[in-house]
Amino acid sequence: MHTYSAVIEYDGTCFKGFQKQPSNVRTVQQEICRALDVLAPGFTGFSYAGRTDAGVHARNQVIGFKCKNALDIYRFSWKFNCLLPEDISVKSVQEQSAGFDARKDAKLRRYSYYIVNSSCHSVFLKKYSIMITRKLDMQAMKKAAEKFIGIKDFSAFCNDNLKTGQNIRQVNDCRIKMHAGSLIIIDICANAFLYNMVRIIAGTLIEIGKGQRDAESIEAAFASKDRQMAGRIAPAKGLFLSGVVY
Repeated sequence: MHTYSAVIEYDGTCFKGFQKQPSNVRTVQQEICRALDVLAPGFTGFSYAGRTDAGVHARNQVIGFKCKNALDIYRFSWKFNCLLPEDISVKSVQEQSAGFDARKDAKLRRYSYYIVNSSCHSVFLKKYSIMITRKLDMQAMKKAAEKFIGIKDFSAFCNDNLKTGQNIRQVNDCRIKMHAGSLIIIDICANAFLYNMVRIIAGTLIEIGKGQRDAESIEAAFASKDRQMAGRIAPAKGLFLSGVVY
């Protein structure tokens, strides 16, 4: 058996998330596996670095799979892109060691949340960012972002739909930058993320930027482990899985 990884990007607007679902709904994994069924019949061991929710995008999602025959990577990549729909693209393919697993082997994952802080929303950003017309306090948001760094129980900053109670994660970096055209990007890097964690952190930071809560409320939310103590969940369309480190 030969093991391969591929870096995938996709526009999540018309997908019900990444992971294949029992019901007949459109997902990214469903489309990718449909193409692999044609190009590598009998492929096994499909894995992926991050399970993105409905409406969430990816610039650098990583998948893994195994197939019996060795691939001509150049030809395979070209055919792969030809078979995939226009809202998914394969950026690269490479052979891996036999034990490679896209999820288990990932050391860090980075997500980015896009905000346009302006009275005008660029037509080229409407599908991939949210617009906030009120001037956001960038300094307050930057100071608040630092409070998420470290090994913490993120129970207040996730929707623990499985009720696992295992909500400790290590956030290595959380920063906010202003870019040209009033574009603000929140970047969060961690070993792993909980369900809706990035969108709830983004929503909390946005409320701080608007002056609707103070930075100390983050510490209170951590202490309480109560979802109701954190901010509202930010819309899915502004979120990207932007990178994975192995």
